[in-house]
Amino acid sequence: MKFNVLSILILFLGMCHVLSSCKKTEELIDFTEEDEIALGEKLAEAIAADEGFSILPTEGNSIPYGYVNSRILEITSASQISKGDEFIWRIYLLDDPERQAFALPGGHIYVTTGMIFFLDNEDQFSGLLAHLIAHIDQSHITQALFFKYGVNRLKNLSTSGGVTELKSIIDDLDLSDSFLPFSRGNELEADTLAISMLSETEQSCESVKLFFEKTLNVQANNQAALIAAHLLQESRLEDISTFASSVGCDVTVDDQSGSRFRSFRNALP
Repeated sequence: MKFNVLSILILFLGMCHVLSSCKKTEELIDFTEEDEIALGEKLAEAIAADEGFSILPTEGNSIPYGYVNSRILEITSASQISKGDEFIWRIYLLDDPERQAFALPGGHIYVTTGMIFFLDNEDQFSGLLAHLIAHIDQSHITQALFFKYGVNRLKNLSTSGGVTELKSIIDDLDLSDSFLPFSRGNELEADTLAISMLSETEQSCESVKLFFEKTLNVQANNQAALIAAHLLQESRLEDISTFASSVGCDVTVDDQSGSRFRSFRNALP
């Protein structure tokens, strides 16, 4: 397996030391939504060509893909999302027993069958998707890649990236030796946006909390990375509930949430 949960790096653009360098930095930061989409497409193509990733084909799996795409569409149709119409939202199901999920710029989401069978219901799954969608929508992953690779290099990769260069980014998805978290600011943005988006769906607006609660209740080694990456702790869950309460959204979990999700899981090969 070549990755752990999310491709995560800390964004730190730093301070300019002289006026000329500030001007140069401002000129460099010209990475448009079209660039994000192009970069995501390039990386997705590289993953599709990498034998280390076993993507379930859409052919022969219309039921499971129909289910996950309906979840994505419901969440990305929320009025609170900034790039719901701009990005081309796609989800890929990976045939792998590890409990993993990650996202790429421009709207690409990857979830393993191991993660799917780990979760209990539709609300937990929607919480995971909403959190990933929020990170993509707020360009947190793209911003983190700026620090790692530089804006110029990313812009070049988005238009004419070579196999070797793209593979270096894909290989960075394996962060088992140096797993770095999102910033607290990014996590706060992702939480609040996820709750706002979920408030316009049929799922509990606390679904992201339900997903994180499920994660915290398991002490397996491969869950430690998720907890570290998202600065996950009990107080964070309380903050999610507090914000949901302030919004006044519905926190009820549908009685059929579990049965619908089990039907989806049973349709997987």
